[in-house]
Amino acid sequence: RLTHDLQAQVTLLADLVERHRRSLMAGRTLTQHAVPITFGLKAAQWLQGVLDAADELNRLVLPAQFGGAAGTLAATAELAHTAGLADRGRVAVDLARRAAVDLGLAPAPPWHTSRAAITRLGDALVRCTDAWGRIANDVLVLSRPEIAELAEPAGRGGSSTMPHKTNPVLSVLIRRAALAAPLEAAQLHLAAAACVDERPDGAWHVEWSPLRNLGRHAVVAGAQATELVAGLRVDTEAMAATVDAAASDLLAEQESLTGRPGTQPASYVGASNLIIDEVLARARPYLEETS
Repeated sequence: RLTHDLQAQVTLLADLVERHRRSLMAGRTLTQHAVPITFGLKAAQWLQGVLDAADELNRLVLPAQFGGAAGTLAATAELAHTAGLADRGRVAVDLARRAAVDLGLAPAPPWHTSRAAITRLGDALVRCTDAWGRIANDVLVLSRPEIAELAEPAGRGGSSTMPHKTNPVLSVLIRRAALAAPLEAAQLHLAAAACVDERPDGAWHVEWSPLRNLGRHAVVAGAQATELVAGLRVDTEAMAATVDAAASDLLAEQESLTGRPGTQPASYVGASNLIIDEVLARARPYLEETS
C-alpha cells in the first residue's frame, strides 16, 4: 500500500511541478519573506522528499527469522538426524532458506538479537511520514486565510458551528502522523540497543506495539497524502499578489549584491528551472514504471 501511494504521489507531484514551474510566489525563510521562488520549485522539493521515501522503501530487505530457541537451529538439525538425514546442519540451514523463499522473504542467518531488520523498517516508515509532513506543513501555512495561496481538496473540513471555515483536516492528520512516527521508531532503536543474551527479555517484546502503530500511521497518512496532493488547489493569482506587494523585500538580496535596485521578481529565480529538471529526471524511472 505504501509503494502504491508513493508511486501515485510521484506522478501527481511531477505534474504539479511541471504545471507550475513558472508560477511565481514568495519564498519564505524563518517565517519571513526571502527571495522569489516558483511554486513548481516548492513542489519539486516535496517531490524530492517523496522520492527519498520511495527509494528507501524499495531498498528494504525483509529477512526471515528461523533460528530456534537460541539461534542455532539445533531442534531442526536434531529432527533431521532422527530422520536419518546426513549432514544435519546443512539440512537445517537449507530448510530455513527454502521456507524463507516460500514466504517471499530474504533468507538470512538467525538474527534474534541483531535488530537492524526491525529498525530499518521503522526508519523507512518514518522517512515516508517525514516527506508527507513536509507537504502538510506547507499546506497548513499557505492555506491560512491571510495567505490563501493553497487549499485542500473541496468537500472536507467543514465546521459544525462556523460555516465560513474549511479546516485543512488532511494536512492536520498527516502532520499528526509525522510528529508521532519518530517517537515510535526511537522505541525500536531503544529496544535494539537493549538486546541481551540469545533472546532478549522485554526488549524484543516492546517492539511489537510501536512497530504496529508506526505501520498503521504510515499507511493511513500515505492515503491521506495522496488525496491531498491529488486535489490540492493552487491559487496562482494570490501568489502573484503576494509577490507584487512584497517585491521590494523579495529583491533585497539582489540589490545588496549588485548595489542597484532590484528589477523584476520573475528575473531573480536563479537556476530554478534547471533544479526542477534535475528533480524530474530523478523521478523519471518511477514515471516510466507508471506509464
